[in-house]
Amino acid sequence: MDNKNFLVIGTFFFSLLVGSVHAGHCRENVLSGTLLMQQEYDSNIFQESDDEQSRWTTTLVPTLTLASTSVRDEFSLIASSELGWDQRLDERDFNHDLSFSGSRQISQYLRITMSDNYSYNDESPRRDLDPTLSITERFQRAGRYEQAEVARLLFPELRYTEDDYLYVLTELARRFAQAGSTTQQEVERYLSNTEGRRRYSDNEFSIGAEYEFARDSLLTLGYRYFANDDRSASISEYYEHSPSVGLTYRFNPQWLAGVSHAFTKGQYDSANDLTENDTLFTVAYTMSPTDQLTGSYEYDSTNFQGTSEDIVDQAGELGWDHDFNVNTRLSTTLSENYLTREFAGDENELGLDVGVTRRLQRGSVSLGAGGSFGQQKRDESWKKLRRDWSVDGAITYALQENVTGTFDLAYEKRYLWPETGGESAFDDYEAGVAVTYSFLRWFAFTCRYTFIRLESNDSIVSGYDEHLVMVELSAARELLRW
Repeated sequence: MDNKNFLVIGTFFFSLLVGSVHAGHCRENVLSGTLLMQQEYDSNIFQESDDEQSRWTTTLVPTLTLASTSVRDEFSLIASSELGWDQRLDERDFNHDLSFSGSRQISQYLRITMSDNYSYNDESPRRDLDPTLSITERFQRAGRYEQAEVARLLFPELRYTEDDYLYVLTELARRFAQAGSTTQQEVERYLSNTEGRRRYSDNEFSIGAEYEFARDSLLTLGYRYFANDDRSASISEYYEHSPSVGLTYRFNPQWLAGVSHAFTKGQYDSANDLTENDTLFTVAYTMSPTDQLTGSYEYDSTNFQGTSEDIVDQAGELGWDHDFNVNTRLSTTLSENYLTREFAGDENELGLDVGVTRRLQRGSVSLGAGGSFGQQKRDESWKKLRRDWSVDGAITYALQENVTGTFDLAYEKRYLWPETGGESAFDDYEAGVAVTYSFLRWFAFTCRYTFIRLESNDSIVSGYDEHLVMVELSAARELLRW
């Protein structure tokens, strides 16, 4: 089925549910609109020290939101478009989003939910991925989508995020050289210049049922469908089906436990298909009005067809939240992750995070610290793989009734031990300040500056400085209510 039809079918189906509400029930409908205009400057878009490229980007985002509520149901429909103008290349990107979400209370204990999110993207061609550059340099210049897809192909054990960026850079060339020819061709496709514009759409549809059978006890059933439709032949199309079931049960006022399972079938048009089984157990124990303990265990297995590496990811977590008073809270989390890999050595990582937040009369303050240590099994012995520790802080304060300021500061020390080569060390600094001024009831003006510095002793990944400046004007207003 064409993925665009899911939004139409879902909206129509839910409209039937909404339309079946008894005429005596009161319904409120609100139509509102927002308009955002943003100008952003980035001094070093590729985050390099010897070939800095700067860019000015202008963004315009109009949005319309329709919200409708009654005694037994509610739904919202949001339509937005984003126009981005890259002044460095004089290119324009377009993104159109249409999302629907709603719920209907069938009875006192049963509720039906539904959502559909559709986006159409029309992006400018890639111009910076010259084939004479190394695979690492092209990865640095690629967009977030391309980076994530390359990581999926060469680092299947990662659920790639920006935190994995430096690790991927240090290992990318070696992983690429070891990959099969089919995988290398797919990576080259993602990291190559293109002649035409990239046009593709994404659609995610989900439907679920929630049955409440006791205090804080819930049985859930769900199904999610995701589809990527490529119209430029430069992106690997992907389809995903994922049914799920979950159960949460409160044994008494102190103990709350839950278990859930999701099965995912993923199909690629130019890569190995996959099946994933993800089971999660959770428990929460309320020791006192000021203390709560939480725990979880997750077992996630992913099996690929073909030659891609099958993996099993096990993660455990313990948490403690303590309220010193109504305004101050301490949160601590101890986690351990064990990754079993079909071909390469297993990995193990231990982490600890501590954070304190305090509400002020006119704002809030937060402080945090954390660290992790990871190992990989090589030649039947455990070797150091990565280690990091970090500290961060942020403050938000209302300088005046209509002026709010924020300031944040972060430092992270990272060590990586690639399978070949010595230790790589990185010092990551980040500081930012922002001011928001609200005026004339519907308008807000925001100005933000961020400074980023990376210091590195690695020959592959050089250090750099980056300055980000953002100026934004937004307007939001209720247009109609009936």
